[in-house]
Amino acid sequence: ERFGTPAFIKIDVEGYEGEVLAGLTRPVSALCFECTAIARDVAIRAIERLSGLGRYSYDMALGESQQLSFNRWTGTNDILHHLAQLPPEANSGDVYARLDEAD
Repeated sequence: ERFGTPAFIKIDVEGYEGEVLAGLTRPVSALCFECTAIARDVAIRAIERLSGLGRYSYDMALGESQQLSFNRWTGTNDILHHLAQLPPEANSGDVYARLDEAD
């Protein structure tokens, strides 16, 4: 409250993304969080939490490539499907989320 709502949040807490996002009481404009192919359930829960806060669009970058997978913002179902299809050798990446302007 003292400093206002952040414009962007980077979450990298080694599998505790769900716990961090549980502390959000309102949506934020943009954020990213790390995900891994071996613990994709953590990313799925994070996306489900964000969906409960507002209407978000997503993209993701695998590894340290900084190359976005979709090169466009995509919906919840698309990012969930993409995460489910990642092979184990994809290892890790970052999911980027932005609050849709209609919200």
